[in-house]
Amino acid sequence: MLSRRRRKIGYLLLAVLAAFGVGYGLSLSSSVRSPATLLAGTPGAAAEVTVPASPSPEQERQRFCHHMFRSVCQRRGESRDPTGLVRPDAEGELQALRTYEEIIRRHPDWSSEQVDAELVETIFTPKRRARIESTYHWVEKSIEAFINRQPDTVFSAAEKKLLKARVRSTELQLPPPVSVYADEPDLFTKNDVFYERAANGKMRMRVGGAYLLSAKSWFNVVFTLAHEFGHSIDPCELKAAKVAIPAYHQLASCFLKQGVIASRPNRRECGENDQLSETFADWLAVQVISEALAHYATEFHDPLSLTNAAANSVRDLCEQEEGEFETLLHPSPEVRIERIFGRNPAIRQTLGCEDTAPEAPYCDFTYNEANP
Repeated sequence: MLSRRRRKIGYLLLAVLAAFGVGYGLSLSSSVRSPATLLAGTPGAAAEVTVPASPSPEQERQRFCHHMFRSVCQRRGESRDPTGLVRPDAEGELQALRTYEEIIRRHPDWSSEQVDAELVETIFTPKRRARIESTYHWVEKSIEAFINRQPDTVFSAAEKKLLKARVRSTELQLPPPVSVYADEPDLFTKNDVFYERAANGKMRMRVGGAYLLSAKSWFNVVFTLAHEFGHSIDPCELKAAKVAIPAYHQLASCFLKQGVIASRPNRRECGENDQLSETFADWLAVQVISEALAHYATEFHDPLSLTNAAANSVRDLCEQEEGEFETLLHPSPEVRIERIFGRNPAIRQTLGCEDTAPEAPYCDFTYNEANP
């Protein structure tokens, strides 16, 4: 089972841009300019520009509550919260490739192995590694606590032990040394973050170098790692391990009933055209990020800080790669942000959304199709 962070621009395209001399320092957001910016250089146009009044923090919060997908995905350029920022995926990859190019320029006589080693030392610094590692352990403990909180009617003691053991067995792999990613060296310049189960049964999580450059918001890292952790205990991974947990079937039934998972005529659970695995990983990540937002809500003094933190946690879901394969595996970004994230009662309560109760019961392990 393999899950990767989605990205909008591929390595080959970036290489083509480099070959044609397109500057790596290009900010993609610079191509989207406001009307005022476009008119600024036009004689006599300045007087015609009317700058609309900025919405108040309360208006901005309510707009976010009612239209989370649009509020998150219409943001341009960097998005900041008190813990850091999130940049578009392509900008992180451009920066990583620019670093790679600079190393080659300074050391034209180096072998590819030497260049890769220097790239790893430059991107995977002790500070950046420590940040990923500490968040990884925070998320791990949060998921274990979530499992422990489930009543006995959801998970038996044996089921809780099994699920926690799978979470703890997932190994975080980060270079250096460069040999850690010897089988996937393109990860040094990619935004990918993924969980996978190797042929020998060992479970691991890997983080691409560009992700360390593009996502500095702690909330984004929490959601990202929680999603990938989710794959270690998602229904399809458990099915592959020949483990059946009744509460999982109830949750999956709710996803299908509410249309969170696309229901296709030829749908086969955990097959190539099924969204159950990715939907579960999103759903579990939302449980974790709801705890993170609630925990730090009282420490944010700026009224918009909490809204920005919530937006940053799921912002890169907007950049889900297009294509038949991704469409089959993942719900649409709108479903992922608006329905799986945006309808979570704990998140809505923390944000102070007026309609704290979603229009339909939010899916959980206690869902009963006969009495939803």
